[in-house]
Amino acid sequence: MARRSSIGAFSLPSPPGCLSPSRLADEIEGYARASWFLSGAVFASLMAMMWLSYACLKRADVIPYVADGGVFGCEVKIVPPPSLGRPQS
Repeated sequence: MARRSSIGAFSLPSPPGCLSPSRLADEIEGYARASWFLSGAVFASLMAMMWLSYACLKRADVIPYVADGGVFGCEVKIVPPPSLGRPQS
C-alpha cells in the first residue's frame, strides 16, 4: 500500500518510490496471469452461451402464428422453396 501524506482531513497518495526491475517484472507477470484468467473466463462464457442458445433453439417447440384479426390468429404454413431446375408456370 502506498504511503500517504495527510492534508487536514484528506489524504493523498504520495508519489511511488523507485522500484527494482524484478519487482516490476513480478507485477507485470501478475497482471498477465489475471489477463489470461479473465480471457479464459470470457471465452468459456461465450462457448457456454453458444451451446445454451443451440440447446434452447433445439428444445423450443414453437408453432408460428400470424395475427389475422381473429381471436387466436392463423398458423403459419411452411412452404418449401421452389426447385431451381424446373421452370414454374
